[in-house]
Amino acid sequence: MDDERAELLAELGLSNYEARAFVTLTRHGAMTADEVAAESNVPRGRVYDVLNALVDRSLARADDGRPRTYTHVEPAEAVDRLLARRVDELDQQRSAYERTASAAEESLSSVRSTAGAEGFATSALHDDAARDLLLERFAATDESIRIAVDTVDVGPEWREAFTTRLAELLEVGISMRLLATDLSNATDRLETIVDQGLEVRRAPHLPAQRFIVFDDREVCLEVLNPTVDDELLAVVNFRDDDLAAGLAASFDELWEEADDWPLESDG
Repeated sequence: MDDERAELLAELGLSNYEARAFVTLTRHGAMTADEVAAESNVPRGRVYDVLNALVDRSLARADDGRPRTYTHVEPAEAVDRLLARRVDELDQQRSAYERTASAAEESLSSVRSTAGAEGFATSALHDDAARDLLLERFAATDESIRIAVDTVDVGPEWREAFTTRLAELLEVGISMRLLATDLSNATDRLETIVDQGLEVRRAPHLPAQRFIVFDDREVCLEVLNPTVDDELLAVVNFRDDDLAAGLAASFDELWEEADDWPLESDG
């Protein structure tokens, strides 16, 4: 059992020797270094360093007697201190990773911006892959997004991911317009994002093909499953200036003819 207790403490950041020494102190109370070494199998040549490390971590106390004796702090307090230190270390690691990720994103974005305007197309099948592709293209937007859909009605796993991403983009100043025929199933979510800057209008009719235009240079088309209502089968992504400009112009014409949302009849 003591070995298992020592392993748990090691997972919280103690060395193997430190963990064994602490467990020994909790079992026997005040002990000299020689006694700890004998009971814990910590080498005598290492035991003072091990015990002093516990003292430095505020996990043990030492008196000034001769020979010096060591006592443990209460186990619950010791574990809390170890956990707090571990969490702080993880927070520091996370901050370091975030700085690295930010630098990598900035560096890679500059590579993308000099890659030219040569067209390309890619696609993703089924829900998870389609969602990931759409979120990726949203994240790559620099200026504007136009979204044309007949019905705004998605499952909770999509809703949370997309509302979060849209809010992040609006916060950094991306212009965003949503044009739809039926908004009845998204009222609560839309009101929150509208407050953050999303422009929404309702049109009496829209093309059957859902589409999203990014920065007037890129388009995503949503392909619905013909056998299951409102189930997304695939997303096709085009990087083509002419196609994007044409769909953007069509969107803008429909936008001018549409009604502001919410309508008075929507309550």
